[in-house]
Amino acid sequence: MENKLNSKRKVCIKTFGCQMNVRDSEALLGLFLAKGYKSVDNPKDADAILLNTCAVRAHAEHRVRSILGSYKKLSGVRRQLSDGDKKRTEGRNLKPGNCKIIGLVGCMAANSGKEIFERMPHVNLIVSPAKLHKIPAYIEKIKKENIRIIDLEDKEREEIFYSASYRIKPGYAQVVISTGCSNYCSYCVVPNVRGGLRLRKPKDIISEVKRNVSLGIKKITLLGQNVNDYRIESCGFASDSKSHRLKTVNFVDLLKMVEELDGVEEIDFLTPHPKNTTKELFKLMAESKKIKKYLHLPFQAGSDRILRLMHRGYTKKEYLALVDDYKTIVGGTIGTDIIVGFPTETEEDFLHTKDILEKLRFMGAYIFKYSPRPGTHAQKLKDDVPQRIKEKRHAVLLELQKKISNA
Repeated sequence: MENKLNSKRKVCIKTFGCQMNVRDSEALLGLFLAKGYKSVDNPKDADAILLNTCAVRAHAEHRVRSILGSYKKLSGVRRQLSDGDKKRTEGRNLKPGNCKIIGLVGCMAANSGKEIFERMPHVNLIVSPAKLHKIPAYIEKIKKENIRIIDLEDKEREEIFYSASYRIKPGYAQVVISTGCSNYCSYCVVPNVRGGLRLRKPKDIISEVKRNVSLGIKKITLLGQNVNDYRIESCGFASDSKSHRLKTVNFVDLLKMVEELDGVEEIDFLTPHPKNTTKELFKLMAESKKIKKYLHLPFQAGSDRILRLMHRGYTKKEYLALVDDYKTIVGGTIGTDIIVGFPTETEEDFLHTKDILEKLRFMGAYIFKYSPRPGTHAQKLKDDVPQRIKEKRHAVLLELQKKISNA
């Protein structure tokens, strides 16, 4: 009956940010499709419009705020009334079921949701990353009762979120192995919006990979904020090739388990952190016939002083040595992330960053201008690098990387 009821409903999900957000949107859309909803690209055609957001950079939040503002006319809401703790909307759509649902979900919801809930009454659903699995039920509730819902609870995700079989790309699947992060790099808002590190159980990860294989999917990407942080107590379970009875399972162990599965032909992963990337990982990559010979290894800055302020846990020398080990053992390609204009960054600091780019000749690099994020340690530092200097340094590195990539 539920599928028949929802068969005329249409949902539009817009995604902003990293691959974790892409996978979250895919999993969320899968839940909707399983309930009989239809996916549409045009917000005007949808009954529910969901923005799955990123809060890592200020620019991303500004863009989403602008988009949310533009959706006010679509919602039909003119003003907001309070009824005790119960929020409801009143305007052109007074009857339950008639209102268009505008939802802010994901990292920006956790970061700015309370403020947006107060300032934008046409946004009638706000949900944090930990509670995405509840969104289909929340939408039904909003439709029936014409209320607004905000849920910013931070807790471990329920496995049902990963249960749907829908995949955006045929033959390729992303599998989340962990959510959140406990590294607390000084510039990064992720621990504040996604919570501390939470690990999925090996049996659940392997089950999801097997389900993908049963759907004909042969290429797997393992996702985590820092995949190397994966280390979990294991009660032991059988994989396709071997029986694992390990007291603990680390990331290399997990990779081996996925590699052993029949039907999996290609494996990669995002993203490792330099401070705990090991030769053990490199040796497995070198020996494996399934793991791609590519490593995305963010260095962020080349100056030891700036790296200390960033709380990155390694030096320029250590990073260069790590990449040398990778190239010697694996012989593969490499990509990276870089931030320019971090507080107190001097021209000399910047030249150290440029030096790493020139020396290591990355296949690709994501290069960003620093922006203060609420609740981070770096927010306490004066954002003293002028915008014009940030833009100049950003342009220099972009041009340099362009030349390297085209060489």
